[in-house]
Amino acid sequence: MKLNIMTRYFIAAGLLTCAGNAFALEAWSGQESSDTIEVIFDSKVYTNRWYVSAENCPQTASADNWDNPWTYVRNATPAEISAYGNPTTCDSGSITPVDYDAFSTEKNYVSGDIVSYGDVNYQAKSAVPAYSFTPGAENPWHLYTAVPVWNASQVYNKGDVAQLDGQSYEALFYTVGDNPSNPANQNPTGTNGRPWKPLGPTVEYSAAELNAAPQFSATALYEAGTLVQFQGQPYVSQAKVKSVSPVDENPWAIYTDWTGTKERVGTPKNPWPAHVYAPYVDFTLNSIPDLATLAKEQNITHFTMAFVVAKSGEQCIPTWGTAYNLQDYAQYSKIKALREAGGDVMVSIGGANNSPLAAACKNDADLQKHYYDIVDNLNLNVLDFDIEGTWVADHESIQRRNRVVKATQDQWNKEGRKVGIWYTLPILPTGLTPDGVYVLENARDAGVQLAGVNVMTMDYGNAICQSDGTEGQNIHGTCATSAIDNLFKQLKKIWPAKSDKEINAMMGTTPMIGYNDVQGEVFYQSDAKLVMEDAQKRELGMIGIWSMARDKPGVAGQVSPEHSGMTPAQAPQYAYSHIFSPFTSAGEDAVTGVYKSRKNNQCLDIQYGKMRDGDRLITYACKGRPNQIFTFSGINQQLVIGDTQKCLDAQNGYNKEGVAVISYSCHNASDKNPNQSWVWENNKFRSLMKGEQRCMTVGNDGFVKISTCKENDPAQEFDIYHPAK
Repeated sequence: MKLNIMTRYFIAAGLLTCAGNAFALEAWSGQESSDTIEVIFDSKVYTNRWYVSAENCPQTASADNWDNPWTYVRNATPAEISAYGNPTTCDSGSITPVDYDAFSTEKNYVSGDIVSYGDVNYQAKSAVPAYSFTPGAENPWHLYTAVPVWNASQVYNKGDVAQLDGQSYEALFYTVGDNPSNPANQNPTGTNGRPWKPLGPTVEYSAAELNAAPQFSATALYEAGTLVQFQGQPYVSQAKVKSVSPVDENPWAIYTDWTGTKERVGTPKNPWPAHVYAPYVDFTLNSIPDLATLAKEQNITHFTMAFVVAKSGEQCIPTWGTAYNLQDYAQYSKIKALREAGGDVMVSIGGANNSPLAAACKNDADLQKHYYDIVDNLNLNVLDFDIEGTWVADHESIQRRNRVVKATQDQWNKEGRKVGIWYTLPILPTGLTPDGVYVLENARDAGVQLAGVNVMTMDYGNAICQSDGTEGQNIHGTCATSAIDNLFKQLKKIWPAKSDKEINAMMGTTPMIGYNDVQGEVFYQSDAKLVMEDAQKRELGMIGIWSMARDKPGVAGQVSPEHSGMTPAQAPQYAYSHIFSPFTSAGEDAVTGVYKSRKNNQCLDIQYGKMRDGDRLITYACKGRPNQIFTFSGINQQLVIGDTQKCLDAQNGYNKEGVAVISYSCHNASDKNPNQSWVWENNKFRSLMKGEQRCMTVGNDGFVKISTCKENDPAQEFDIYHPAK
């Protein structure tokens, strides 16, 4: 997604404004905002009276001071501190890291030693003698091969080496016909966009020199550039080296201190839904929506946090947008509060800007450790890889990513852990580009098990998708559904053994709501409704949007990171999310069966067993008869009774304490009345009606009603029993 750079610009300029209760109480972390926000600092709640920057700390603020934009409001409650955190120092960044000794090639290390090298910490997995391995580097012995002479008609890809006039050059990307000896084609630092990196004078050996090379000795100290024979092959040392054979593996591994991270992010209460609305959130911003409030008040329960990237193209360090450490980010209190409210997040690695980890981490083992640690320490059930921009054509990083994802999945499988892997790719109305197809074909060939393929149904740059001023004509929505139609055909070719239902379930669609950053492309509410209907019909796995911060009106026709460019009349606050949020559901298999109440050990049943309109939901001795079997219709989020067309219904559509749950004719997909819509979470059935959250509750008389959801209430909790087939 492209807007994170723009978003950070607006934040830095102090122009980002936040809407009402979308940005509620949070821990102070150096927020920059002109909108009114509330923060916790040192057990107190403060609010800003004017624009605050990261340098403004609430520490010295009082209720009546005029030299600090923060003003004291009240003391924070223990519950608020537990949910959001309680910083006590004015350091808004990450926790101060431990300073480890710098690595030295001249020093011997033992297993467990931690060193700093190139701004990265490494830990020795075994003994590391002096002049052996450098952290993060390849084996210091390279197999000698003669460097071919550059050919003007030959295609060179990334990593290819050629020589000309006694000098060697490495291709940094695809090139043909570009003379490497011409300074206009040279790129010494890898930063100027030219294709060739000078390597210096070409080193060549004659056949006699190769045959005369000494045999490798593990006890000898070799200078850089030394030629040896090992197992019948010539090798050249790339640095001063001792005690390392050409086939040894580097014992240094990336080290990150994740202490306390699991506790800071909290633990998901429920499995990731089979069908989910998960809007993107730019998690690098200081002002991040209050996710728990969105879950409780707007029924937006799942989010995709973007983006984890390498600290730089040469630094194999995972960060949030290059700015924040992963292990100690102050904003994790938002995730913890969301999870305590029953929601969850997945994390997206990649994006259009900055370097993906698969490009910056040249060592497969380092990359695998990062992927594993991210999932493990952020308590993730799902992980997304966003592959776009120039990176969708970078075969080296694509192949490394797929190789390592497969290795990480093997590790999870051995541990009995299930983690859903999604790939997010750009798309056209005609389907994936050849580069996108290659990503998936290479993943298949590498053995990667994908849970889904999400596509960015936006920024087509196609004349047929120009939709500005065509509200209601569904031009952009049709481009999105056409993209899904063609994606389906492509995925069937890649995975021909999968059924149509399986292919549909592994597809996701993510439009950019409102005005896109490709001029003339606009995604209206009518487009959203078309996409929603198509997603429901197909039973897609995911709907996303870019982005949650943009789901509110703003300056008409303006492309902005902080609003959709729609007027309030066209799309009021959360208009797009209100269309898409009902999509979230557990899937048919998750909750189909017989349900025994923890209050009285009796099962849900329809009074009299005739399933007529208006018959009450009761509890009765468990028999497994059709009137006790309830099938969760995933997309419509309805509980269907037996093999009938009757559904469980909140009587008269009232969201009031004590309203009876009854049998009633199932609404069709176009009927948006939510009194038949339920979510299964924490062993409860929660109604999706707007307002106070109500759950099915067993009364002392055995009849079932809706009442305010409570923690640890056996009257609202059920165990699932599947009837014998």
